[in-house]
Amino acid sequence: MKSIKTKLILSLGVLIGIICIGLGVVSFVNSSKALTLNLGKTLPNIAEQAASSIQGRIEGHLSSLEAIAARNEIKDPNNSWENKMPILLDECKRIKGIRMEIVDKNGDIKKADGTTANVKERAYFKNALSGKSSVSDPIINKSDKTVVVVYAVPIKNNNEVVGVLIETTDGNKLSELTNMIKVGETGYAFMINKDGVNIASKDKDKVIDMHNPIEEAKNDPTLQSSAENEKKMIKGGKGLGEYTYLGVKKYVGYAPVGDTNWSLGVTVTRTEILSELDSLKISVMISSIVFILIGLAILYIIANSISKGIKSTSKHLELLAGGNLCEEVPPKYLKLKDEVGDMTNSMKVMQESLGNMIRRIKENSSNINMQSESLSSVSEEIANVSQNVTEAISEIAKGTSNQSEDLINVTDILNEFSNKLSEMVTEIHVVDSNSREISLMANDSSSEMNGLNQSVINVSNSFKEFYRKIMALGKDINEINEITNLINNIAEQTNLLALNAAIEAARAGEAGKGFSVVAEEIRKLAEQAKTSSEDISKLINAISNNTDTIVQESITMDDEIMNQAKTIDNSITSFKKIIQAVDEVIPKIEIVKNSAEDIDNDKNAILNRIDGVSSVSVEISSSSQEISASSEEMNASTEEVSAAAQMLNNMTSEMIEEVNKFKV
Repeated sequence: MKSIKTKLILSLGVLIGIICIGLGVVSFVNSSKALTLNLGKTLPNIAEQAASSIQGRIEGHLSSLEAIAARNEIKDPNNSWENKMPILLDECKRIKGIRMEIVDKNGDIKKADGTTANVKERAYFKNALSGKSSVSDPIINKSDKTVVVVYAVPIKNNNEVVGVLIETTDGNKLSELTNMIKVGETGYAFMINKDGVNIASKDKDKVIDMHNPIEEAKNDPTLQSSAENEKKMIKGGKGLGEYTYLGVKKYVGYAPVGDTNWSLGVTVTRTEILSELDSLKISVMISSIVFILIGLAILYIIANSISKGIKSTSKHLELLAGGNLCEEVPPKYLKLKDEVGDMTNSMKVMQESLGNMIRRIKENSSNINMQSESLSSVSEEIANVSQNVTEAISEIAKGTSNQSEDLINVTDILNEFSNKLSEMVTEIHVVDSNSREISLMANDSSSEMNGLNQSVINVSNSFKEFYRKIMALGKDINEINEITNLINNIAEQTNLLALNAAIEAARAGEAGKGFSVVAEEIRKLAEQAKTSSEDISKLINAISNNTDTIVQESITMDDEIMNQAKTIDNSITSFKKIIQAVDEVIPKIEIVKNSAEDIDNDKNAILNRIDGVSSVSVEISSSSQEISASSEEMNASTEEVSAAAQMLNNMTSEMIEEVNKFKV
């Protein structure tokens, strides 16, 4: 795409297309949401109205039965069953029921053929007996698969329930009521009881088979969404649900049927509800295409207008590129107030500026050509003079270079001597520092040895005190031994007394039995005392033996401590001699250190002076070499200037030829 017009049309056309398609998609989505939202209100309302209608029909039917039950012939308990039966048959035929029967308070029914039945466990009977009219869930006859519904109302006599009037009707009538409810072409209604069983549906087999999606969903996952909606229905709520049945997505609006435990649902396919969106989709697509075409046409006109101005400017720029600065810029584009007009005015200013610049270049080129010829002759004279200066400076540079090398060698020798001397001074400092540290450590060790000696003396004194206490303990143990011996004697005498007392009690007979028991207890205590004293004696003997061992070990430890004290005294004497020797060495090391530092200072002074002389010599040598190099460079530069002047002369000539190509 080399054309700006094509780029504008394509880019803006794509932008318009995106906007139109985006607006169409947004409107479609919003319409879909609005339709779904409206359905969320409409479908539950339809279900509520249908449930209310079914409730009205059920209440009307119950009211008819209540009117029959209120007849005197029916509510009179004294009137015989034979008299009531014709009335029931006529009323049943009139309201098109299957049969009408009276149930007593015990739940017994007497049928027209003389047979009986009992319905006291049925919910509809219990409700009616409590005074509330009700209707039963559809009941399936397993033999012939017929469906019936039982209506039950109380029979009251003087405000007392004396029985129940029941009517059995065709259960398919509930399905007929739901089949009357239509929503579109695919919508229909159904009813379920509190257990989720279908009790009215357009498919009668579901009623007969007691279809229950909640139970069947346990084995069939495809019914899961339908079961979730029916769980909400059996709770007695009103609302809208969405589910999939046999691969078809559907909406269901549901509402409870009043005065029953039933819930009515109205379902319709999602395709039918959203069918109106197909026409909306087509209209949006057509509208988008029309607007895109209109936009492209407008874009073509605008792009064509812009491209004409750009093409005109491009042609004029080609003339300027060819050197033609005399052609005038088209005046019609100069009057434009847009970017093309700005570009054309800028091009006119550029053309005028180029013309003025070319004129000045021509004038200056002539002047440069004349000056370059003069510069060439002057540069040749300068080159001859610089050649002579270069030769003289080269001789000076050689002499200063030799002198500088000699000074550098002397400096290297002195630097090596300086390094060795510095190392020696450093080692002397280390020796001095170590000597002082040894002296301090010897003093500290001497102090610590004195402390250790005093500690050993204190330990020796403590052992002596400990020895005296051990000896005292031995005496105390001996006294305890004597006490235990005394206890043993007392125990033996007590034992003998107890024995004598027992003998005397035996002689006394019955009168001495109590004293015999006391004597036996005294004998036991004497034996326990003797046993305890023997244990104490054994323990004291063990302690005595251990005490003797401790006494012997204390004597040995005292001797060892005395030997350690002597060794410590000898160590203290040695430390004093070391400290004295170190104190004599330190002043001598100090003298050597000061002498070495003086030599090092003198060496530094000599080295600084030689460095200064060497630096001056090096600077002179470098300067002379720099001057020689500069003179050579100047000589080369003069030659280059001469060559440049000649080149400049040639270039100005060429430039004049090139500038003359412009028409101004």
